Amino acid sequence: MKTVPSLKLTEEGAATILQAALQKARSMKVIVSIAVVDDGGHLLAFMRNDGARLHTVPVALAKARSAALTRNPSGKKSPSGRDMDDHQALAITLAAGPGSIVTFPGGVPISVTGHFVGAVGVSGAKSEEDREIAEAGIAALGT
Repeated sequence: MKTVPSLKLTEEGAATILQAALQKARSMKVIVSIAVVDDGGHLLAFMRNDGARLHTVPVALAKARSAALTRNPSGKKSPSGRDMDDHQALAITLAAGPGSIVTFPGGVPISVTGHFVGAVGVSGAKSEEDREIAEAGIAALGT
């Protein structure tokens, strides 16, 4: 077979993720930016809370792209799950180029029935809170 069918994250799915993530952020009383990207790391949807700092915009997108490009949560863990030291994390970030890979939590890949379809990135709260907000958005898809 020369082609295979694939699942794609839709506009409706991206909006569902955004709304659920935004609701989670509000319940945690944090102000964030949220980016949803497709399986190639291309922006599908974005939301910036009123009052979210400007730097959270590119960071949320970079976290989402990191998770999309590596198909792993963003952070200082290698794809095999091993912790990376600061030098390894910096080397990966620099090698990938500006805005491609970031090595702090908050980017989470989205899988539907075992198929990778995109990623969510959140920035503005503590890194672990960003991750929790992204996961809440993904959970709303019902995957």
